Amino acid sequence: MAGSPMNSPTPGVSLTIPLHLWARLRAHLFPGDHAGHGAALVAGWAPGPRGLRLLARDLIPARGGIDYIPGEFGHHALSATFVRDAALRARDERAAYIPVHNHGGTNAVRFSSTDLASHQRGYPAIQQITGTPVCALVLAEQAAAGDLWLPDGSRSPLAEIVIPGNNLIRLRPSPEQSPPLPGGSVDEGRPAHLYDRQVRIFGDVGQRTFQQMNIAIVGLGGIGTLLTEYLARLGVGHLILVDDDIVDETNLPRLGGALHTDVGRPKTDLAQRLARQAQPGIRLTTLRERAEHPRSRHALTQCDWIFLAADGAAARHWVNAVVQQYLIPATQVGVKIPVRDGAVGQIHAVARLLLPGTSCLWCDGLIDPTELAIDMQSPRDRDAARYVPGVPAASVLPLNALAAAEAASHFMHAATGLHHDDADAFSVLHRTRSRDRDPITSRQDPGCRWCQPTGQLGSGGGHTAT
Repeated sequence: MAGSPMNSPTPGVSLTIPLHLWARLRAHLFPGDHAGHGAALVAGWAPGPRGLRLLARDLIPARGGIDYIPGEFGHHALSATFVRDAALRARDERAAYIPVHNHGGTNAVRFSSTDLASHQRGYPAIQQITGTPVCALVLAEQAAAGDLWLPDGSRSPLAEIVIPGNNLIRLRPSPEQSPPLPGGSVDEGRPAHLYDRQVRIFGDVGQRTFQQMNIAIVGLGGIGTLLTEYLARLGVGHLILVDDDIVDETNLPRLGGALHTDVGRPKTDLAQRLARQAQPGIRLTTLRERAEHPRSRHALTQCDWIFLAADGAAARHWVNAVVQQYLIPATQVGVKIPVRDGAVGQIHAVARLLLPGTSCLWCDGLIDPTELAIDMQSPRDRDAARYVPGVPAASVLPLNALAAAEAASHFMHAATGLHHDDADAFSVLHRTRSRDRDPITSRQDPGCRWCQPTGQLGSGGGHTAT
C-alpha cells in the first residue's frame, strides 16, 4: 500500500474508511485479475469540519457471478437480491448504503454515463427502503469518485475518501492541482516564503495540508504545551486547545515558555500565547473545560487529528470514543516515571497511535472502569471517592519533549504521506534508562462495544444496530 497519493483536505462531503476495512475493500476490488468487482459499505454519518462526513462501518463483498453479475445496461451490476439485502441492513442500522465498484486506470476515475443512468433509475427506490443517504462509489487504484443522494432530494459529488492509517490517505477523482503557496515554489527562483525550509520536505501540497487541518490537543501540561508550539510552528491552521487547569508554581520547570506571571492563570492562556508567538495568524479554539464536557466532545468531532496529552480516565475514554465513533485518528502521548521509596524504575515515554477499528484504549486495558467512574464526578466528589489522595507524578521537561517530538514527527509524516508503509499501525515506546525504542501493537477484542462494527465504530454518535 506504500506510495499512496498525497492531497490536502478539500471542502465538501467526504467518506472515511477505517484502515482494516480499506485493506479488505482493496483486496476484493483489485485482486490482480483486472476484472470488474463490486461490494457495498454501510456507513454512519456526522457533520465534519468541511462538510458532511460519511463513516464506513462495515463491508459487504459481492460474490462474482452471484452478487455481481453481467448487467442489463452496462458490463456488470450488483444483483437485485444483493441490493435488497444490503439496503435492508442499512435501513435496520439507520446507516447509509454505499454500493462500490471498480474501474481501470490508476490516479483518475469517473462514473460512466451508464453508471449515472443507473443511479437515476435505482436510487430513488433504494432511498424509499432505507430513508438514509445513498452514495455510489467508483474506485481506481489511486483515485475515487462518489455520487451522494440525500433523503431531502439533494445530490452532491464526493469530495474525497479519507483512510486514516500510518499515512493519512486522501483519494480524489483526479490528482490535486493547486496553486503554489504565497511567494512561489522554492524551485522557481522566487522569494522564499515563511515555510521555505519545510516546503523543501513536504512540498506546497504538504504545507497546505497542515494549514487546512483542524487539530485538537487535550491536556496542556508539560507535553501538551510543547505539542502546541510544535504544531503551530509546523503551520497547522487551526488548533483546538482543551484543559480546565491553571498553572501553578511547580509547573514552571516543565511548561516550555511559561513565565512566573502565568502562575494562577489558565493553561489555555499560556498555550494560546505560545501558538500565536509561533504563528500570529493561527486560528485557535480554547476550551477551559475537561474532555468530557459537551463543548469539548463536540469540538473533538470537528478535527482531523487529536493529541491526547491528558492522563485521566475520563479524557482517555472520551477521546477513544471520538476516535471510534467519528473515525478520527489520534495519538496518545505520555511519560511514566515510576519512583518508589526513592528508587527510580524504568522510565517510559510513549506515542500511542489510535486508529479507528485498529487500536482502542479499552481493548488495550488502558482505561480503568473504577477510575473512569470516579473521574466523571465533580472535583469534590472525585477527591472524596479516593481512599488515598493522589500523589503528583514525577515529571521533567526533556522526557516530555521526547514523547511530544515522537508524536509530532509521526503526525507530520502521516499528514504528508511520507511514511513508507501506509498500513503500519505500530506505536512507539521509549525505555529511556536502557535506551531502547520498542514498537508496540494494540489488542483487538471482538466483543468491544467501541471499536467493532457491532458496536459504536463509525456510528457518528448516533443510532447503531446495538
